[in-house]
Amino acid sequence: MAAAAELRPKRDSKAPVNIQADHMKYEFQTGISEYTGNVLVTQNDIELTGDKVIAIKQNKVLQNITVTGSPASYRQLAEDGSYIKAQSQQMEFQANKSRLVLTKKARLEQAGSVMESDQIIYDTVNEVVIAGDENAKKRVNITIMPENIKKQ
Repeated sequence: MAAAAELRPKRDSKAPVNIQADHMKYEFQTGISEYTGNVLVTQNDIELTGDKVIAIKQNKVLQNITVTGSPASYRQLAEDGSYIKAQSQQMEFQANKSRLVLTKKARLEQAGSVMESDQIIYDTVNEVVIAGDENAKKRVNITIMPENIKKQ
């Protein structure tokens, strides 16, 4: 997907993560926190929304954020001023691997180009998008908008 090359995040990974929700539960011994009800997670120009979020910290460092919803959504401002948008039934940001995993009705969109699959994995360090699953029965669907159409 041509738009995938532009998915480079402009964020400071050490910036604070802000979470808003209707309800929150935190287990000090495990470092697991659960947020429910209209959850909004933000860090720099990244925004995640969903019905439920589970965040896992180890040694005071955020390791993993799982967002579920109908759908869960992701939005980030791209360098060209457009928004990178994603949605799926479940999203998992794996901080230790620097990747976002979208599962169940996954959709990724930027500048009119769209990728749909049961699973989409975005490696934020190597700027690689992988869609589909070798064992999946459904195929990946990609629509790429020509450059001249995007500018109009």
